[in-house]
Amino acid sequence: MAVELYDEHEQGERVRGWIKEYSPAIIIGLILAFGGIFGFRYWQDHRANQQFLAADYYRAVTQRLAGQDAETAATEYQAMVDAVGQTAYTGLAGMQLAAGWVEAGRLAPAEQIYRDILDNGRLESLWPVARLRLVRVLEAQGEYEEALSMLDEQAPTGYEAAWAEARGDALFERGRFDEARSAWQEALDRRLANGENPRLLQVKLDAASSGDPS
Repeated sequence: MAVELYDEHEQGERVRGWIKEYSPAIIIGLILAFGGIFGFRYWQDHRANQQFLAADYYRAVTQRLAGQDAETAATEYQAMVDAVGQTAYTGLAGMQLAAGWVEAGRLAPAEQIYRDILDNGRLESLWPVARLRLVRVLEAQGEYEEALSMLDEQAPTGYEAAWAEARGDALFERGRFDEARSAWQEALDRRLANGENPRLLQVKLDAASSGDPS
């Protein structure tokens, strides 16, 4: 019996000593664990709120553009960038606004938006379309050499025909007709292989082949 009491007393002392020694670490561990849980939930809630806010701004931008109000759309877009940063919604809104600027004949702000998208690594999925649209804007401003340089790199998968056609257009404007016809032919072959019916491209190629630069 004495041995049993001694064992229980010794075990109790060991437990109390263990708690005394390790309780600060246990408390810190619990704080970190609960802090991590609440921090993660806060991050999730913040991210969800940012997505909802971005969606609201995107709707505002597109609605303004639908009403032919590019100036107010630009204000909404800048507020969107300031509030949520560069997100997928921001990129899509930028593409819409740039198209609105082009339609309004305002090429400089459209060019800047496309360049901003191309400089943003988070919007890589938009790069091919943004690059092609920027090429068109540069061509419209007479910047044919820069437009051609934008197409020097290999076309992204799925954009080979559009790449070749855009290159053909820029080459034609520079008076490099043989190279233009070659690029247009490549574009035509690719589109036909994809089951498309590129009538305008065929018209351009026929006109170039007949020696009619118009």
